[in-house]
Order: sequence, then C-alpha cells, then structure tokens
Amino acid sequence: MKGFTSADVSISQFVKNVEAALEGRDLGDIVSFKLTGTELLVTFSKLGKSELKYAVESASSGFKAKLVAEKIALTHRPLKSDITSRLARVMEKQGAQCDL
Repeated sequence: MKGFTSADVSISQFVKNVEAALEGRDLGDIVSFKLTGTELLVTFSKLGKSELKYAVESASSGFKAKLVAEKIALTHRPLKSDITSRLARVMEKQGAQCDL
C-alpha cells in the first residue's frame, strides 16, 4: 500500500479504530501498528516479519500517510498484495482512502 488518507480523524484515533476493527480476525493476529511522532510502522508477523514504514502528516482535520520504506520477508512476498488489500479494506471501512 503506497499510502492512505483520512479527512475525519487524527492518525492516533485512526490506528485505535483499525486495531479495534481487526480484533478477533485472522488478520488482527498478524498485523500490529506502532505510531511514533510522525512515523507509523505497520508490522506483519507470521512465518517471518515484514514492515511498512509511513511518514504521517496532518491535513486539516485528518492526516496523510505515505510509504517511505518497506522490508518484506521472503515468505511474505507471494502474499503481499493479498494481505495489504485485506488491510486496506479494513482501513477503508474506518474512513480511509487507500492507494494500493
């Protein structure tokens, strides 16, 4: 996922909303988020570890997140597009617009 935006909530509230939406789902068992200042790290952990690092900037009452780095585990490469599109669908249900 190259990036995502939301016009309605802050990045911290958005992360909380997505984490809550992922609870109890298979995807929620392998995805975690870490927000540090203006950086969001999305980690996929199962049979390896992959990381997507996003630069986050405020935009009116929302935010914009742009992919700045990614480390994809060898075992995750064949599944990357499926997993990121599943995560994007969850994020879109929380009000984000995702750029796959």
